[in-house]
Amino acid sequence: MKLALSGRVVEAPHEKTRALIDLPDLAEAAARIGYGALEVRNSQLDVGATAARVTEIRQALDENGLAACCLVADSATEGRFSPRFDEYLDLALRIGAERIRPSIGSIEQIPQVRQAADKAAAFGVDLVQFTHHGTPFNTVAGSLDMLRRVNRSNVGLVFEAANLYIEGQDYGIDAVRALAPHIKHAEVQNMHLVGPDEGIPITAQGGYVQYENRRVDDPRGVDIPSVVESLKAIGYDGWLVMHSPNFDGLDPLAYAAQAHDYLRSLIDS
Repeated sequence: MKLALSGRVVEAPHEKTRALIDLPDLAEAAARIGYGALEVRNSQLDVGATAARVTEIRQALDENGLAACCLVADSATEGRFSPRFDEYLDLALRIGAERIRPSIGSIEQIPQVRQAADKAAAFGVDLVQFTHHGTPFNTVAGSLDMLRRVNRSNVGLVFEAANLYIEGQDYGIDAVRALAPHIKHAEVQNMHLVGPDEGIPITAQGGYVQYENRRVDDPRGVDIPSVVESLKAIGYDGWLVMHSPNFDGLDPLAYAAQAHDYLRSLIDS
């Protein structure tokens, strides 16, 4: 597996639209730490960007030897397939991203997904859907059903265990094996379910649960070592994205470095 860094780590805490560190600086830091790619998010690059900005992003990636492993479409909005997909496809092609991560929120959106997938396929671009709470992809069975309905070879999954965890779902080896034919991308973050008077409320498990963000090396919450082992067991050799947010009390670049070393030790063990 190859390690990539999500721009989420330098977004303002609890925000998804404002970056605290600009992408050229993040690219330099990511390469110095040892990451091989960046996941580019709306806080770093969004539709409507000037040609000069797109060129600046592409040059920053190229000069630091980084791939754009994924471009996130409308990262602040889950459960709605982006009405701006054509513009995201254009951005992906201009920065060299071979994957776009949209959000598919319902069966009714499938005709839009198919149309977008067919456009993307003409350029060799995949669409990858997060296993995400509050969407039809919040369980293994739901993910498989939606992919069967979409029925496009360039539409697959981002396997991300924390969202399955907060939904009370299995995210272990059985889940990974069931989803294996469709996993085109993988991301890790750590979330810890806590009591009703603690943490942050989130819609899951048919109502609300409370969670706290944790470092990826924290043993509480998601069992990150078992996630990596499960991906290794199915022969997954794509990008593993450090998707953790910048939560309170962390230096984002120091955390990115520590997370890189921890995840690399799991991959290499």
